[in-house]
Amino acid sequence: MLTTRRALLASVFALALFAGACSSDSGSDGATTTKADGATTTTAADGKADPAYAEMGPNQVGSRSIALDDGRRVVIWYPAADSAADAPPETFDIASLLSPELQAKIDPDLRPQYDIDAHIGADPATDGPYPVVLFSHGYAGFPEQSADLVTHLASWGFVVIAPDHVERSLSGLLGTASQGVAKREDPEVLSASLDAAIADAKADDSPLHDLMDLDEVAVTGHSAGASAAFLTASSDDRIKAFISYSVSPGRPDDDGNVAERPVPKVPGMVMLGTADGIIEPEQSVAVYDGMEPPKYLVEIEGAGHLVFSDICLIGKDQGGLVQLTKEAGLDLPEDLLRLASDGCEPDKTDPADAFAAIDHFSVAFLRYELGIDEEPMGLDQATADSFDPPQITLTSDPG
Repeated sequence: MLTTRRALLASVFALALFAGACSSDSGSDGATTTKADGATTTTAADGKADPAYAEMGPNQVGSRSIALDDGRRVVIWYPAADSAADAPPETFDIASLLSPELQAKIDPDLRPQYDIDAHIGADPATDGPYPVVLFSHGYAGFPEQSADLVTHLASWGFVVIAPDHVERSLSGLLGTASQGVAKREDPEVLSASLDAAIADAKADDSPLHDLMDLDEVAVTGHSAGASAAFLTASSDDRIKAFISYSVSPGRPDDDGNVAERPVPKVPGMVMLGTADGIIEPEQSVAVYDGMEPPKYLVEIEGAGHLVFSDICLIGKDQGGLVQLTKEAGLDLPEDLLRLASDGCEPDKTDPADAFAAIDHFSVAFLRYELGIDEEPMGLDQATADSFDPPQITLTSDPG
């Protein structure tokens, strides 16, 4: 099924790119409104534009796991050869993040297995090297939390590197992955993960060998990982662009004051859900307002905090992550339970319905800012309108 679908996508690839180019080459998609701060929002005038990157790209996707020197896990997704379908499929078992004692309490029939559109150890594609994207998961998250996004990026020609931030990951908070691991700051972990991938690629038998373009590196992240991406883009001079999904200005101290943090000097994109109950949308807008151009803001109407992850879909028919923790006998605090469900409620935009827009704008931004596309492909409101529902609003300031 997946092989057939990718073959079909490859056959219409050129047509999709042509449609995307027509939607963005001269600004003829619609009218442009200039705000007082110089930002522009493009509105459709002559209909909707087809998004070039909403569907999976022409590459199969491979998956590889490595470890940092402190033992923490790093998962890497990469463009793979057409023969990737012959490699083992990747399946994520969220219960594996629990201790063996807690896993034993879960009924095997209620242990959700989540299929990821990738193949473990697949042969790499041969038309690289490819730009690199670091991905930082959210609080109580894990490297595979945004499987749709990371595999989508890999299918469009990116090597995606996602570490386990054991200081705040689900497995770390439950005491399994963090044992014996010294605490490190998020930007340090992300930069170290890039270094570890570079070291791994030196081996001739690694699928990463000669696969990464280290002159074109970006960083992305969700929630706590969104702040990590922001900080890493300010501290690692290898970073050329960043995307923050649901980002706050920072954590307030005991007096309610938020410390100032350096603003990245590279192009950035912020995405938010307008019904986010964890990080208020206004906070993400404030981060966008304080960024330097070129910058983009993508707002997804009615979406909650977890719209940028697959968490709502993992074990959905079995009650999801919340039910799994109950089966294991865990008594999680109310704020963590709320974090694990915000955006999964029936009155919120279904994350699966928003994935195509999130995927498209992520790929379009990264391909443009990392030099793959000479002109922006579908970074406009006319393209955003093609996703209604959900309603998408795109604001940009090209500088």
